[in-house]
Amino acid sequence: MSLALKVVILAVVVMVIGTVVLRLRKLRRDEIRELSRPVERRLVSPPPSPYAPSKGFRLLDGPIEPTRRPEPMRPRLETDRDYVFSESQMVGAEEVAPSHHRHNEEWALSKSAKRSGASVGLNVSIIALVIIAVIGAVGLFLQHHHSKSPPVTTTTVTTTTVKGSPSPTTSVATSASLNAVSTSGQSATYHVAATTYRVVVQGTRGPSWAVYQMGTQNTLEWQGTVRRGAQESLQMTGNSLVTIGSPRNATVSVNGRPVVFPSPLPPTLTLSFVAS
Repeated sequence: MSLALKVVILAVVVMVIGTVVLRLRKLRRDEIRELSRPVERRLVSPPPSPYAPSKGFRLLDGPIEPTRRPEPMRPRLETDRDYVFSESQMVGAEEVAPSHHRHNEEWALSKSAKRSGASVGLNVSIIALVIIAVIGAVGLFLQHHHSKSPPVTTTTVTTTTVKGSPSPTTSVATSASLNAVSTSGQSATYHVAATTYRVVVQGTRGPSWAVYQMGTQNTLEWQGTVRRGAQESLQMTGNSLVTIGSPRNATVSVNGRPVVFPSPLPPTLTLSFVAS
């Protein structure tokens, strides 16, 4: 599974989780608003009467004397105490608003729609999850990028003198690749530390054509197309020229050492090998 596919799957999972959480929050908010909506009085039927209905009535002969109900006792007010009969009579620095203006419908809706601590914590958790997913994707990309970088290889050539010679043993470190000593247009010059050497042209990324020429007269040794996955190997002596068509598709090696092409690559590249 490629890195891009993993990142896309992770992003889709995070989006699905976020959508489900937001949907649940919206349903819960709608339910709270529905419960806080005022009730229509005219739609509510009154409760049944607690008294039993009368079964009938009777007629009484003669006048009926009205019964006088006893008059309730009036409350007595103490003269040494202060009484407040209305809010308008209160004297103080703060004015008290009427009771019907304290809490209205807008106040109830604002209280019902206020976010709770649990919803705030849920939002923080979602943001933290998204940040962790992005950091993980970046880490996977960097790890994949570093794993693709080719390692640098070097070879060590050790020269030992004959016994009795005054020269000590020396160790010279050279690069495993063959680099150009000079470039000019569509040609590059390389020094080969051998009189006889083998040049291999390989079609690495696609088909390419090659021309082998050798000697001071540039005698043609071989020419043709090197298909993808195939290679052409030829032993050369002295100075030689190897012309490569579509060099982006081919790789060249001399005695097993890869040849480093110049940059940028021309459409046709001529490699000049100088034997020493």
